Amino acid sequence: MIICTLIFLAGGVNAQELKKVEEATIQTSAKCGDCEVRIEDALNYMKGVKFAELNNDTKVVTVRYKTKKVSLNEIKEKIASVGYDADDVKAEEAAIEKLPACCKPSMEKH
Repeated sequence: MIICTLIFLAGGVNAQELKKVEEATIQTSAKCGDCEVRIEDALNYMKGVKFAELNNDTKVVTVRYKTKKVSLNEIKEKIASVGYDADDVKAEEAAIEKLPACCKPSMEKH
């Protein structure tokens, strides 16, 4: 009985390690509510991301993600692929061109 209990507990610990979730904050170049929707949609449908929310006032996105499925750098690259800077990862030029004029870096906030 004791051996079965130990095996069960050891299996539970391994399962917890596989499901490790971390939280990170990323500074973005978002400008408005449309940018917020674009970034949140891209991240919330990304494999391994449990939660993503952009604070429109600070332009900081908070992300909770499974470290075994996705890395923080992959998340930043996803934001860049949508057309926004993500900390030290610069937005992709092709993605910036696809943004509405009001959301491009050269335009003033609306």
